[in-house]
Amino acid sequence: MGDVRIPKGSQARLTAVEGNLVVEPGATIEPETPAGISVRGDATFTGDATVRGPFTCRRLQARKSRLRFESSLTVHDAVDADHSTLEVVGPLTAPRVDVDKELHLHADSSVGRLDVGGRLLAEAAVRGETLRVGGRAEVRGRTEASEVSVGGQASLGDVELARFEVGGLGTVGGGTIRDRIAVGGKFSATGRLVFGDLEVGGAATLEGGGAGKKVDVGGVLRVVGAFQFSRLSVGGIAEIEGDAEGDRVDVGGRFWAGGNLTLTDRLEVGGQATVTGRVAAGSLEIGGEFVARGATVATDVEVGGRIRTEQGLRAVRIAVGRNCSVQGALIAERIRIGRGATAESVFGGSVDVGPDAHVEYVGADEVQVASGARVGTIEYVRDLRIDGSAKVDRPPRRVATRPTPPV
Repeated sequence: MGDVRIPKGSQARLTAVEGNLVVEPGATIEPETPAGISVRGDATFTGDATVRGPFTCRRLQARKSRLRFESSLTVHDAVDADHSTLEVVGPLTAPRVDVDKELHLHADSSVGRLDVGGRLLAEAAVRGETLRVGGRAEVRGRTEASEVSVGGQASLGDVELARFEVGGLGTVGGGTIRDRIAVGGKFSATGRLVFGDLEVGGAATLEGGGAGKKVDVGGVLRVVGAFQFSRLSVGGIAEIEGDAEGDRVDVGGRFWAGGNLTLTDRLEVGGQATVTGRVAAGSLEIGGEFVARGATVATDVEVGGRIRTEQGLRAVRIAVGRNCSVQGALIAERIRIGRGATAESVFGGSVDVGPDAHVEYVGADEVQVASGARVGTIEYVRDLRIDGSAKVDRPPRRVATRPTPPV
């Protein structure tokens, strides 16, 4: 048959339409055979309608409609649902889908380029090139696409994406996001996630650990499990419950790692840095307290507050801030103990004990003790200078070689 029109409120049985199909409001269409309904031309819906079998057409158009397809829907060209809601119980297959209000998918679907103005709800897997949703997107199965972009809130299962961008809240199950994650509010992954760059304005949680490149979080980052990255930048608090490995860490507030921390470049923390395992880094700058089992730093260490280690802190140069308290050995070629600071044992090439500082033991090639300072024991190789107002509890002892640290 050629063009076909289904009148308002009627029930019709169809098999094949050689031309175009127009369906008026309130109509119900059923297939005459299990093979379903095939429309060679366009299918146009002018109002609400229900289709109770497999449906295939060249192009599907709807305006101010609520459409329900109770089986599969296959569109060869495009779906264009203006001011409409579309529900598909079986698989949806189309190279381009544009739905103004809401799209509800019950089965695995392939949508090519998808645009939904309001809400996308998919109870199974979705595969496409670009998925763009103005309001809220929920995909309970796996999502595979080059790009997912959601204006409000997105909740996805496992993913295989290139880019993921969300204006508000974004959640994924786990998987891979190759290039970039950008979320304005909060982001979370419930499984292990491998990604390119991560940029989150508020808080980010990776509950299964993961691996990425540049990580930039404005507020709080929490990672459960091992974490690899190139550069980690967090404005507030960063917590990693496992081993962490990367190039550089910059945290404005507090940093905590429940394992070992290995960096090729710098660890810089404005407040407190705590690592339950060992630290290996290129350089270390801590504004407040530094706590670790032990640390080996390739170049400079600068700590403004307290230092606590079980196995010592080793570097090329160590600068201990004013009134800083040090528990554990310090080992470096050059060590400066700031005014009023306290330390247990210091081993170095050149050690400078600042004014009013207190050190239990110093073993070095060269030692200088400033005014008002107090040192329990000094062992030195070449040179010793002690200010007249400084105090040394036991007579200094000159030795042939630099004393060996106990760690």
